[in-house]
Amino acid sequence: MLIYKFGGASIKSPEGVCNLGKIVSQCTDRLIVVVSAMGKTTNMLEAVNVAYFERNTDEALRILSEAGDYHYDMIDGLTEIGSSAVEKLKSSIKSLIGTVIHFIENNRNHDFDYCYGQIVSLGELLSSTIVNEYVNSAVKTSELVDARTFITTDSLFREAGVYFDKTERKLADVFSFCNNVNCYITQGFIGSNLNGDTTALGREGSDYSAAIIASLTGAGSLTIWKDVPGVLSADPKLFPDAKLLPELSYKDAAELSYYGAQVMHQKTIKPLVNKNIPLYVRSFADIDRPGTDISSKKRLKNIPVIAVKKNQVLISILPKDFSFALEDALIENLLILQRYRLKIHLIQSTPLCISLCVDDGRNTRLAIDELRINGLVQYNDCLELITVRNYTGDLIEQYSGNREKLIVQRDRATVRILLKNVL
Repeated sequence: MLIYKFGGASIKSPEGVCNLGKIVSQCTDRLIVVVSAMGKTTNMLEAVNVAYFERNTDEALRILSEAGDYHYDMIDGLTEIGSSAVEKLKSSIKSLIGTVIHFIENNRNHDFDYCYGQIVSLGELLSSTIVNEYVNSAVKTSELVDARTFITTDSLFREAGVYFDKTERKLADVFSFCNNVNCYITQGFIGSNLNGDTTALGREGSDYSAAIIASLTGAGSLTIWKDVPGVLSADPKLFPDAKLLPELSYKDAAELSYYGAQVMHQKTIKPLVNKNIPLYVRSFADIDRPGTDISSKKRLKNIPVIAVKKNQVLISILPKDFSFALEDALIENLLILQRYRLKIHLIQSTPLCISLCVDDGRNTRLAIDELRINGLVQYNDCLELITVRNYTGDLIEQYSGNREKLIVQRDRATVRILLKNVL
């Protein structure tokens, strides 16, 4: 059995969905297909959630209607689906959107993360419904499975943790591969808690969903189909001469995703390592290219690899009375950031100062306010964190130029530099 995962960029158009069908048609093994939301749908639904949370219901419904029109147009572009199936499919899409409209108009739980799970999950439900109908009509018999029936999580609605034992017990019954069905379509990114509420596994979490399914079903491999030839040495939008990395070890891939490389969700590798399942990252636009092979037997060649994290904030904390017990202070500050779900990408300390680099998100300023209760806090925003594996001095200067370097950390293989943006 194989697992294929298709990201939003690969199914953003009718042509992309047709290409998915072509790839699926060439697979003779039992297959589980995991799909993300189409195109920029997740961004739109996140905007719906923000508008709703700010009590701008009219704006939330307007954006939701725009997202609906995008999916209706997608269906109209899939000419291989018969007219009767098209009407049935549009009715299903309308019903799914109607569920979110009902939520917006009647919900009484105003926790931001809870609302996020109920609203943003719509993207994957819409895409999987369309993809399953197309595959069934034009390629092979497939069956749609709701990931919320088997991906069981805690109640951290926007970055839920998965209960692997509970999920594994449900998987065998869900993917039975009987009644002449050898292809299942399901959603990435979403699950449900023990109360049946919809949860999200974190931004770009569809890769992680696919890895969970691969691990718990003992799949032969996981293939992630992307809009690039494979894993590249840098973001080609920033570095046009970026090179394909033909192979990586699990460790390399995990580190690069942590540093911010456009590889996969940070949690993807661990479930695969547990069962030694190879991961292939391949181009959906050129399916004959081999892409990148990631497994325990591979390793990163001596090629410079650059990862860039934009929109960073550097928070520097000093004690009000100049009496730091550094370990205690660090633990206390890390717990505050954890409560606000802020990811720490870099730490630097002196005897009297702790500096932490985090993403600039919805809760960042709230966390800073709490840190100020017990310490003197300064922060810099609009920063970039650049990480270079197998670095050279020329390469560092090429990207950083004359920008001010706030922090530089390096070891034998890797250098990390926190830079001010050029305004």
